[in-house]
Amino acid sequence: MAQNHILRLAQVRAAVTSGEAQQLREAAQLSIGEVARACGVDQSTVWRWERGTRLPRGDKALRYAELIDSLRQQLQRAA
Repeated sequence: MAQNHILRLAQVRAAVTSGEAQQLREAAQLSIGEVARACGVDQSTVWRWERGTRLPRGDKALRYAELIDSLRQQLQRAA
C-alpha cells in the first residue's frame, strides 16, 4: 500500500476514534445511510466505525477518508 494511503488511513481512523467523523457527518446533516452509500458499505458498517467497534479498512476506508476530508473543508469554508 502506498505511503499516502497509509497516511489517509491513519487520518480517518483518528477522526473516527475522536468522534470527529460523526460530528462532521451530523453537521453536514447527512444520514448514516447516505454516508454508507457514498462509501460502498452497509449502514451498519458506518455505525460501527462511528461507535468505535470497528476501524475503517482498505478501499472503503479511503473513500470514507475522502468524504470526511470534503466535509471538513466544506465546514471550514462555511465558518
